[in-house]
Amino acid sequence: MGLRRFMANQLRKPSGWFGSLVISRGMNRGNRRITERALELLEIRPGDQVLEIGFGGGFGLRAVLQRLATGAITGIDLSPDMVRSAERRFRREICNGRMGVQIGDIARLPYPDAAFDRVFSINTIYFWPDTTEGFRQIQRVLKKGGRAAIGLRSREKMQWSGFDREGYRLFAPQEVLEFMQTTGFCGLRLDHRYQDRAYDDVVVVGTC
Repeated sequence: MGLRRFMANQLRKPSGWFGSLVISRGMNRGNRRITERALELLEIRPGDQVLEIGFGGGFGLRAVLQRLATGAITGIDLSPDMVRSAERRFRREICNGRMGVQIGDIARLPYPDAAFDRVFSINTIYFWPDTTEGFRQIQRVLKKGGRAAIGLRSREKMQWSGFDREGYRLFAPQEVLEFMQTTGFCGLRLDHRYQDRAYDDVVVVGTC
């Protein structure tokens, strides 16, 4: 397996010691800025039930907890190793009911309809097996008036990596907005920052 394919697979689904120690820490550093911006745009309120899809190294889980005096954060991830790591790191929060984590997939979110006030996902949309169905799943688990935020890097900034040849699907920011519009989200906002840097921050927000 070539290095690019190995890295692409690890970023999609971190596993083993490399995923747990290297990739998860790299995700936390690399996703910090865009995650914080997505959470600002979500406008999380006291008592909210929040879902993160693809929590990886867990930075987003902790960042939500810091914003929630009451309520809870739920995280779902494809990687069993990331889930086990979160169970260890957030043992106290899980025991007191402020957090739940489990293995799962955007293709079929294992939650009832209208379970969450806020849903967000950072740098996972490239891996969704069906983009339209992914947004339908998010809309299904959101309460009426709930808000979703999707963070990503634009196709323009991601193309140099060659990950599109490893199964990643890359997007222009406007395409993500259009997917959300087509699947019934309203009040859409496109926030596109750092376009002059090697990696930009794109966050698209919509209301159910």
